[in-house]
Amino acid sequence: MSSLQKMMLNLTQLMRLREHNRTFSELEKLGAIDMYYLEAIYQLKDPTVGTISRLLGQSTPNTNYHIKKLINIGLVEKKVDEEDHRVAHLMVTNKYTSLISDDQEFWQSFQERLEDQVDPTDITIFQRVLRQAIEIISEENLETLEQK
Repeated sequence: MSSLQKMMLNLTQLMRLREHNRTFSELEKLGAIDMYYLEAIYQLKDPTVGTISRLLGQSTPNTNYHIKKLINIGLVEKKVDEEDHRVAHLMVTNKYTSLISDDQEFWQSFQERLEDQVDPTDITIFQRVLRQAIEIISEENLETLEQK
């Protein structure tokens, strides 16, 4: 494993541990797969149930079960497509966005510490590389979705 892979894995594990240690009463009711559904809906911006099913490799009935659970908790809502009423788009609710915006303090503090401890040129390079990494991962996810 390359040093970049080790660093990225370490960062991912630290972020997962941080997420695990935060407690939101609404989110505590959810299992890991529910969180994957929720994050996929949030990231994909108004996907359909079919899109989520294919992305996560789940059957449509299984996806509907988890979506219904998220709707009942008030974290997701369905909106019927105006052009094709047979299609419903999924979106996270304000309740969910407020839960994740509570995290803003952490990210603000993290940014301030980086700016205090890291040279501005290095931060600029880090931002560019991070943006490119996100684009590459997004492209990989889309290609995988299209192949399913």
